[in-house]
Amino acid sequence: MSTDFSSLPLAELTDDGGKPIRARLLATHDIAQAVADAVRANWAVMPAGGLTSAIGSYDYADEEIAGFGGIVAIRPKGALAAERVADDTPLSALKTHQIAIDSGKGLVSAGAGLTFTQVNAALAEAIGPNARVLVDLTSIGSAFVGGVVATGGMGPLRLSPLGTLDAVSLADGGDVARLVEDDTLAEVQGMQGWTGMVAAARFRFFLVPSGEFGLVLPVQGSDVDTIASLLAWLRPWTQITLPAEAGGLVAGEGGDTVLNGIELVSRDSLETFIEHSEEPARSKAQGLLQSCEYAGADMLACLTGWSELSIDDVLMSLLDPETETIGGVMIDFGVGFSSGAEMETFRAIREGAPDLARTKARVVQPGKLKPWSTSTDINIVLPADTGAIVSVLEAYADYRSAIRVLARELKGAVEVELSAYGHLSPAGIDPHHRVTLFAPEGAEAALAGARQAVAANKRTLIHDLLFAAKSNGLVVTGGEKGAPSLVEIARAAGGEGRLPEGLKSAFARTRAVVMAAPAHFNFRAPAELRTED
Repeated sequence: MSTDFSSLPLAELTDDGGKPIRARLLATHDIAQAVADAVRANWAVMPAGGLTSAIGSYDYADEEIAGFGGIVAIRPKGALAAERVADDTPLSALKTHQIAIDSGKGLVSAGAGLTFTQVNAALAEAIGPNARVLVDLTSIGSAFVGGVVATGGMGPLRLSPLGTLDAVSLADGGDVARLVEDDTLAEVQGMQGWTGMVAAARFRFFLVPSGEFGLVLPVQGSDVDTIASLLAWLRPWTQITLPAEAGGLVAGEGGDTVLNGIELVSRDSLETFIEHSEEPARSKAQGLLQSCEYAGADMLACLTGWSELSIDDVLMSLLDPETETIGGVMIDFGVGFSSGAEMETFRAIREGAPDLARTKARVVQPGKLKPWSTSTDINIVLPADTGAIVSVLEAYADYRSAIRVLARELKGAVEVELSAYGHLSPAGIDPHHRVTLFAPEGAEAALAGARQAVAANKRTLIHDLLFAAKSNGLVVTGGEKGAPSLVEIARAAGGEGRLPEGLKSAFARTRAVVMAAPAHFNFRAPAELRTED
C-alpha cells in the first residue's frame, strides 16, 4: 500500500543555521521503499538523519519544487541497540536499525539509522573491545551512519568515511536500492543526499591498541611558532598506518602509542561549557580552566589516542628529554585522562564546546532577533615543516584578531561571540572558528552590517589559507562538510577557476554527479553544481 504523503505530519526540523524546512516527515525502517514511493508520487526527497551536520541543507528556492507534490523529509528509524542479522545479509536488504558483521573479511554492514557508537558496541560484542570502525566524529553517539556518509564528516583523525568505506546501498527512486562501490563511492560521500539517500553502508573495521587516553595542554593561540613546533614534534605519533587487511591492528610510527587526534578548544568555549554543564564534567572543566589561568593560555590543545602504555608512560614517551617539553609546550599544567569514565568526561568537555556553540546559534533569545552564525571549514594537509604550519596558523590568528576588533566596535549594538574548536592534526588541520551574532529586536540593519563584516573577514581567511597553501606547496582537500565546503571555498576564491588544481577537479566531478542525479534529490544543490560553468 503506497503512502499518502500529503497526510503525513509536518516536519518540525531546522538545519544547523536554524532554517526550518517546509516538508512532511516520514520515519521508516525501509528507506528504499519510502524513497521509491515518494519518487513515484512525484514528491521531492529531503534525507533527514540526526541533522548533526546539516549545513545549508534547506537552501532552495520555491520555484525549484514547483513541479513536485511537495517535499518529504525521510528519516531512518533507529533503535536502542543495533539488531544483529545474519553475516551474509545483502547490504540492500538491511533495515535502518540492523547490522551484519563478517568477521572473516573484517567487514561490518550497518543500517542508516544506527550511530557509530552502536556499531562499535556491536563489534565489541562480536569481535572484542578493540574492534571498531575508524569513523572518528566527536558526535559518534548522535550522528547517523547514513548522514555521516552523506556529509563526508570527519573527526580528530581527519579520516573521511571513504578511508574505510567498502560499499553503500543508495536509494534514488528505483524499486531496489542501488549498490555503490569502489570509485563511484565518491558520488555519494559528501553529497548531502543530493544524489540519493543512503539506506545502509558497509565498512572495513580494524583493531586498535587496548588503552585509550587524553592529554590536555594549555597553549597561547597567538604563539603560532610554539603550536607549530608542537605539531611537528608530534608528527611521528600521528602517522597512522591502516593494515593491508581489514580486521588487522592499527599501527603508527610512535610504537605502542598512536595519536588519533589533536584538537583545539578555546578558553571562551570552555567557559561557556562550564556555565551549562553538569557534574562530573563541570568540575573537570573548571580544573582545565584553572590550568589555562596558571599557564597564561587562551586555548587548550587536546590530544587523544590509543596506547598499550599507562597515561604516565604515554606522557613520558611524548616528552623531549632535552627540553622536558612536548615540542616546546610546557607540561606543568597539563591534565591526563585514561580509559573508562575519565575518557567519557573528557569527551563530554571536548564535544561540549561545538555542541553548545551550535545550540546557541539556533536558539532565539527573548527580546532578540534570530542569531546568525558561520563556521570555518577548510582542511589542509600539512607537512612536517614548521614554517608551513606557521603560515596556516597565522591566518587563523589574524581571523581571530579581526573578529575581536569587530566585537569591540559593535559593543552595545551587536554581540559577537567567537568559539574555536577543532582539528590541529598534521594529517589535516581545520580548527573550526564559529562566529555567532546576537542583536536586539529592531536592530535588523545593525545585524545585517555585522553579518557582512564577518563574511568579509571569513573570505579573507580562506584567501589567506589558499595563498599559504600555494606558497608552501600544501594540499587543500576541501572541508569536512563535503560538497558545501567545496562550494564555499570556490565562492571565497572568486570562482571555480581560481581554485587549486585538485579542488578544481573535485568541483567539476561533483557538478557532473549532481547534474546527473534525479531532480527529486538535487533540487537543494547550489546553483553552481546544477549548471555548466
